[in-house]
Amino acid sequence: MNSFNSVLQAELAAINFSAGWALERNVKIKVFSDSKSSIEAIRSPKVKSNFVLSVEHNPYNAEDLVSLVWVKAHAGNPDNELADHFAKIVSPCGADMSTPAPYSYVKRVCKEFLMNEWNSYWKNSTTGKRKKEILPSANLDLLISNIYVIYLLTNHGPFPSYLCRFKFLNNPDCLCGEHGDVDHYLTSCMYIKDYHLLLPTGAARTHWTRKLCKSYLFLNRLKSIFEISRKSCDDLQRL
Repeated sequence: MNSFNSVLQAELAAINFSAGWALERNVKIKVFSDSKSSIEAIRSPKVKSNFVLSVEHNPYNAEDLVSLVWVKAHAGNPDNELADHFAKIVSPCGADMSTPAPYSYVKRVCKEFLMNEWNSYWKNSTTGKRKKEILPSANLDLLISNIYVIYLLTNHGPFPSYLCRFKFLNNPDCLCGEHGDVDHYLTSCMYIKDYHLLLPTGAARTHWTRKLCKSYLFLNRLKSIFEISRKSCDDLQRL
């Protein structure tokens, strides 16, 4: 088998080989396996895996000849330990069985490929400077749907500096007179001083963001800050 094949596939292939051997010689045998999942897969009527379905053929035809018996792994059973020993010896030089890759392997390879493509695009992109400072690489753990965290990461939201870019406001400054971007509201706006945050810099900011994005209290504070910034923008529009 190939390195990407699973232990389950190896166990199923061994059971299939044993059943085929019994069929050819028309002899009764007992197959002892420490893989309960393999035995359950062969016996299950709900299996959809093409590999498992192909393996079921010999055990099904040899139903009167082959008995499947589960034994507990690593329980001091000398025969089972000996079988494991020989399996490890022959695994590097076994015959190629052309066993298809399991779904878990294909899924992992696809995920790695997509993550590499995503990171390449992320690092080579000329936009999103602020996001890259906080999140230097693409990370599935930081897929975010909370709108207030998105405001924090992108500086796109109810802020005078952002709305001024699209001509919704004539001035990028806050009511307090300072430049009205997201960091201003998070750290220095006089109208939100009760909610101010201490923003870390550098690599610490990534850890800070990852930790606080899962904090209910932090998300509530962000919500309060940005609701005030939205009200501030509404007031600026009326001026």
